[in-house]
Amino acid sequence: MMKLIAGEATTSQEAAASGAPDRSPVRSRPLLLMERTLYRDGHVPFTCVFSIKLRGQLDKSPLRGALRRLQSKHPLLRCVVEDVRGRPCFVLRDDPAPIPLRIGDRLSEDQWEEEVHREWINPFNGAVEPLVRLIWLRGSGIHNLILPAHHSICDGQGGIGLLQDLLRAYEHPESDPGSYDELGSLEDLVPPEVLQNPNFQRRLQWKRRQLKYILWLKTCHRTQPAPIDPESVYFHRTRLSTNLTQALAERSKAEHVTVFSPMALAFMQAFRDVRGIKAFKRAHAMVNARRFVPSLRPDGLFGLSPGVQMHAKDLPATSDRNINTFWKRARAIKSDLDQRVSHLGAGFYVYLAGLEGFHHRYDRVVDFFEQTPAIRNLTFSNLGRLELGRQYGGLNVEQVYSPLVMVSPTPAHTVVLSSFAGQMEYAIISDEASLPRTGAGAISCRVVEVLQACAGGSR
Repeated sequence: MMKLIAGEATTSQEAAASGAPDRSPVRSRPLLLMERTLYRDGHVPFTCVFSIKLRGQLDKSPLRGALRRLQSKHPLLRCVVEDVRGRPCFVLRDDPAPIPLRIGDRLSEDQWEEEVHREWINPFNGAVEPLVRLIWLRGSGIHNLILPAHHSICDGQGGIGLLQDLLRAYEHPESDPGSYDELGSLEDLVPPEVLQNPNFQRRLQWKRRQLKYILWLKTCHRTQPAPIDPESVYFHRTRLSTNLTQALAERSKAEHVTVFSPMALAFMQAFRDVRGIKAFKRAHAMVNARRFVPSLRPDGLFGLSPGVQMHAKDLPATSDRNINTFWKRARAIKSDLDQRVSHLGAGFYVYLAGLEGFHHRYDRVVDFFEQTPAIRNLTFSNLGRLELGRQYGGLNVEQVYSPLVMVSPTPAHTVVLSSFAGQMEYAIISDEASLPRTGAGAISCRVVEVLQACAGGSR
């Protein structure tokens, strides 16, 4: 495991081979290629936003103390991003700038949505401050906490974990939140015995040749999607009733599928029904890569979320109201997705290490993502049941809103799924040019219609 040692990042195995002492801690490490594509020049708002509603007494001084302890636990929150010999690096600071806290008055029930949008499109200044900040909308016994975090250091699970760490530190100001040393380098994620395996090295070379060909092919077929104004990006949020959530869970269990399968199918059907068959081409599912990296701490920060393509053909016709047809298709989606995720997991180390051979082609990699028109694609990010407690001392967590992610500056439609306290919620993320808000509302209504017909229960 890589430690935080002065100077260059060095594994303990390399130190032993050279006869050097295994010192700690490491002061910096280069961003992985996928982290670079998310961070860019620091001005592109690749931001995840996590929002909760609290009831109870919340005080400023202990909240700031909880933020300090949160920062002391996670080394990436004590880092800035600096250029080191032509590569952006996470650089650990001994005396880091504190996590910014902005406090405003809670003037209405829906004010948090305006604040979320403002923070969502507001880039971080990673050269001088942490890649996370906190906004507190302060009310009389009711509060909203909004936690924006840069996607290069934080995925959905990581963001919920940060909120949990923050509330625990607030509840128990004298307890030790613990800390760890890993900055998340490639050597932290991929075991040394894997990296040095000859078979792994052969697969790695093949993967790099494959990726090189894909980049070349994309260069030969360039497109120029219209740039998106961040101000036009929006989210449309819907919460299902407890009855419908429970009915869907029970029917899914009886059909031997997870809840994600019927939800994804309902969205694909609704998107096609509202927008037309020509407006819908592909569907992708983001995958929690933590399951493939056993060396990663469950509460550690990690920002990478690979995706797999879903089988989006042979959707039931709009006129087909047969419930059995719907669940047969849901089972097919689950089976196909299980195979694709299993294949991704089997080659994830190769994928991760293979990309590291393309830092010299970084500009072309970014060009690859920016020139991929996603306007006819649908991306799902399923966070499942959010593991956040209900009570933290005198504070009661009344609501955890679906996390949001700014996935790309190019046209895209993203659906984030989550559940808390027995209710499922989803957020449709798009922009006015790709999908007007009225279209998102119509899609949401159609989703609920499909779910009610196939699972029963009221909205």
